[in-house]
This record gives sequence, C-alpha cells and structure tokens, in this order.
Amino acid sequence: MIKYEELSKMLEKNKNIPYPPIPNLYGNKRYVNLIYENFAGKDGELTAITQYIYEHIDFKGKEEISKILLNIAIEEMHHINILGEILVKLGAKPFFVNANQKEWSASNVKYQINDLADAMKINISSEESAIAGYRRLMQYTNNVYLRKVYERIILDEKTHLEIFKKILESC
Repeated sequence: MIKYEELSKMLEKNKNIPYPPIPNLYGNKRYVNLIYENFAGKDGELTAITQYIYEHIDFKGKEEISKILLNIAIEEMHHINILGEILVKLGAKPFFVNANQKEWSASNVKYQINDLADAMKINISSEESAIAGYRRLMQYTNNVYLRKVYERIILDEKTHLEIFKKILESC
C-alpha cells in the first residue's frame, strides 16, 4: 500500500506556487454560466469536495488514504472559493447551480463504491473532467490574468489526478 508521506509530498509540491490575483472583470452572462458549471455543475468543484469528503469518511479504515482525500477536498475548497470570487467580480452571485441554473444536488455524488479501486476510477474521471472544464473556461476568455488563475488550478487538478492514479496502481 502506498504511504501517506509519499502522497502528501505529491500534494505539497504546488504549495509554494501562488495563485495569481483575480483581475477586475466585466459582467458576461454567458461566461458566468460556464463558470457555474465548474463551480457547482455535475462534475464541478462542489461535487468533487463532497465526493472526496464522503470517501474520506467511508475509507476511515484506510487511514492514509482517508487523510489524503481530506487534504485534496480542502484544496478543492480553495478552488471553489476562487471561482466564487470570480463570479462575484463578474457581477453574479455564487449560487450552487450549473450552467442551466439547476441547483446542485447530492445525487451528483457517487455513493455506490465497491472498493478503493472503484473510488479511484471515479476520482480519476472527476479530475479529468475538472481539467477539461478549466481548459474550456480558458478557451472562452482573452483575459490573460484569468487564464493564469485557471492554469494554476489545473496544476492542482493534475496533481490530484497523479495521486489517484498512484493509489489505483497500488490497489
């Protein structure tokens, strides 16, 4: 089984790389809706946080895995906070809705997990979706400062992806 120290080192590698400041922004309803998808869409940050907290509790018997899941959930909380700040700077409210204004639902969390390998496959897919979502946000903005914020978040998401793949390999 993989050790917490090894996983923790992987997670810590980005800690010294600051998140760029969020620039001043002008309202753009279409762009706000795209951000809502990353914020609280089916595969958004709120779902990731909730999924990882659920797994953290469910895998208490695997203490090292449980701790790393909690740490990743906390990092995802930072991401949702950043997206919330961007929404506010765009003149929107940080509602937990998706691009279609549908409220976030706990049904987005996958509870039917057979084992650790199953959970890691779910998490790998979630991180791949997150990366794709941030890349989509980058495609729809010419704001270089905002792009740098998304690039920094993607760096974290790629690390989470690496960690989940490493855990899956050890299953």
